[in-house]
Amino acid sequence: MCGIAGMIGFTSERRATLGQQLVQVIEPLEGRGPDSCGVGLYTAAVAPDQWKLMLQGDVTLAWSRVADWLATQVPLHQWDGVSEGCYRAVIGIPDRPADAFKHALRQAFPGLHIPSAGRSLEIYKEVGSASQLDRRVNLSQRPASHGLAHTRMATESVVNTDHAHPFSAGLDLAIVHNGQISNYHKLKYALERRGVVLETENDSETIAHYLHLQLTLGFSLEAALAQLLKDFDGTYTILVATSEKLALVRDRYAAKPAVVYEKPDQVVIASEYHCLTHLPSFDRGATLIEPDAAEILVWSVTTGRPAALALSPASV
Repeated sequence: MCGIAGMIGFTSERRATLGQQLVQVIEPLEGRGPDSCGVGLYTAAVAPDQWKLMLQGDVTLAWSRVADWLATQVPLHQWDGVSEGCYRAVIGIPDRPADAFKHALRQAFPGLHIPSAGRSLEIYKEVGSASQLDRRVNLSQRPASHGLAHTRMATESVVNTDHAHPFSAGLDLAIVHNGQISNYHKLKYALERRGVVLETENDSETIAHYLHLQLTLGFSLEAALAQLLKDFDGTYTILVATSEKLALVRDRYAAKPAVVYEKPDQVVIASEYHCLTHLPSFDRGATLIEPDAAEILVWSVTTGRPAALALSPASV
């Protein structure tokens, strides 16, 4: 049992405080899982010929050597210490796919974890509470267009930063997940046969890599999520974010809770209704939706959710 949340701000006012609001929504959900917390924020994009890498590791890691390695592989435009054991690098685009580059970096530094890569996505996560994470990386002061958050109760894999959500694959793709994927080992084997390298034993990581593979094959996010419903067994609610969209998919049994809060300047998705009331902008007149079983909802981060992008159970 975990708590998940997603948010889009459609106005400059909502985007200026989006990091703070995500913390306010996810913190009341810690009763669903107090082991670790993570937040993925879509912040100001770097230049088209650059990537942002978020890097985490033990404080004993030789961080200067990591920076030196990056500088030998690509132009290193920026190297910032976010907090102890957490760095942000802005690099030129490598001569290989994102996951291959990340794998090479992890091989060079086995104690290094790479939560995210992309032009705008920044993932922060650690063992502990939302308030601890906020204090460590100053989430409340980070503006963003949209984002995801997760508070975890570990049921099958270990409790550490690597196994915390959000999970990411490729560029600017992030997921958070509440539930269990019952055919995880079958999916993991199928992904590995396609050359995917999984970093953890968390079943949620397969979701990120599965969707990245589908997108790489040319499918839209909506089509990829429809196929996920067919291929993934179990009980789950999943939130997915790209640089342009935020999406929800709920399993065929509607076993894991979700509520959607919509108003003209904001969309918020959360595991439970009560956490929405912690929003400073909470409006009792906002539209509330409980997604149906096997329902997929997709929002554009600029225009909202076109009706054509909501797939009914009959169409998947």
